Amino acid sequence: MDEVSTIHVVAVDLSESPIGSTVLIRGTDNRFNTPYELSAFVPAPLPRELDLPGAVWMALSDAIAALGRLDSAASLIPNPQLVTRVATRREAIGTSALEGTFANLTDLFAAEAISLDESDPNIPPNVREVMNYTRAADAAFDWVRERPITVPFISSLQAEIVRGTKSDGVEAGALRERQVFIGTKNRPITDARFIPPPPGDQLVLLLDDWLGWVNDETLPDSLQLLVRVALAHYQFETIHPYTDGNGRVGRLVAVLQILTDGALKTPVLSISDWLKDHGSEYRDHLLRVSTTGEWAPWVDFFARAIAASADDAHRRIMGLLALREELSEQAREALPRARLAIEIADDLIAFPILTVAAAQSRYGKSNQASRNAINRLCGLDLLESYGDAQYNRLFWNRRVFEIIES
Repeated sequence: MDEVSTIHVVAVDLSESPIGSTVLIRGTDNRFNTPYELSAFVPAPLPRELDLPGAVWMALSDAIAALGRLDSAASLIPNPQLVTRVATRREAIGTSALEGTFANLTDLFAAEAISLDESDPNIPPNVREVMNYTRAADAAFDWVRERPITVPFISSLQAEIVRGTKSDGVEAGALRERQVFIGTKNRPITDARFIPPPPGDQLVLLLDDWLGWVNDETLPDSLQLLVRVALAHYQFETIHPYTDGNGRVGRLVAVLQILTDGALKTPVLSISDWLKDHGSEYRDHLLRVSTTGEWAPWVDFFARAIAASADDAHRRIMGLLALREELSEQAREALPRARLAIEIADDLIAFPILTVAAAQSRYGKSNQASRNAINRLCGLDLLESYGDAQYNRLFWNRRVFEIIES
């Protein structure tokens, strides 16, 4: 999770944790001008083998099967970008909401149709922050096609995610050099729910050890994919290597692990929407691992998250593909010679909100040709005006959002 959550829970004593130790930290809570003396948690290295009960293995099997169905559905798409773009943006909305930044999909797609410049003053700060995640995710998906996950790579993702936010600055893209506390805003540090390891050499070693474990090519012989992903996610969130953005980076890394393993060929999985709906349970499971050392409940929860998210993505892909076929057929029958209008109709499931300028840039045609194509699609009710258009006239297909927001 990121530095603060919105739920106040009394701190848990982790001094007897079977999978970690505590170290004493001292300082002053400058907000309240009060000293503190508390214990920070240092997780032990992740296990290389794990005994799990049969019920958990059934949940893992269901999740792997759901990923297989999703991957098969994605393989039906000639241009996977048409659905990966939707999945990435749904993930951007969900993962940001888990950390207290709320936006909706229509605002995000509209902002991207108007400008990809995060400094555009017409784009609200919350939407700009969500756009940061989409850029980070797109860069991450390109990276892992040919390269392993590294600390500099993860740090670059964190820097992109916090770009232009209150967490931007000298700490962006660097391991934290100060102590952070997980708890409720405007509450004393002594009320923190969880205290991650202190900064310094130990934090560096913890992250290096985590990364070595993640990239260990021998682990698949002893740990199933989703077990590895679940354990890696717990460890990353527990180490909490950055001052902000840890939750969003950690959930992105989970998807990257699934991609690099080959369980999915394209990034069509969004897990944060389900996790957002089970936010308290999600946080409680992570903390419970540290408290009890019991991995099975967390792995079971994570497997259920993957299975539900994959099934949801599968349903959405099939709906979008059916809609694309309908829209394309309608455009081709009514406008057989209007090639640009047909191209726009073919791409509406990925670019459901657009401007004339956006169409001109995407398809390389003139402004007038793009305007004519959009007007023709409006005449077929495949597009209609969107919003009050105070600074750029927007057009959208409402039916795409009925599917991707269902």
